[in-house]
Amino acid sequence: MLDIKKYFQIYNYSSNMKVRMAVYNLKGKASIWWQDLKISHGLKEKNLEWAEFKRLFKKQYLSESYYERKTKEFYELRLGQMTMEDLINKFLDLLRFVPYIKEEKVKVQRFLSCLP
Repeated sequence: MLDIKKYFQIYNYSSNMKVRMAVYNLKGKASIWWQDLKISHGLKEKNLEWAEFKRLFKKQYLSESYYERKTKEFYELRLGQMTMEDLINKFLDLLRFVPYIKEEKVKVQRFLSCLP
């Protein structure tokens, strides 16, 4: 969803077209979730506004427990069998789930604690 938001910043799509683009890009469980939701709620991409689609998506995939799991994953992150590049990428990806860590020194210390 984040990548598509960047795309929407470049192109001036209507609210409805954003929904259609997002739905087109859903994969795996998210695609199944959407198909089930469409049937159970009688939804159609062409009639749905972007704000409502985002609300439904966030309710399903970005709940409080989702953020709690990602925060826990951040604090439990260790190098283990990952390459250093994979660790760096995972660390930076998870860092957005702990926005209260602002100081670079704290970020560096947390990253170093991932190392053996």
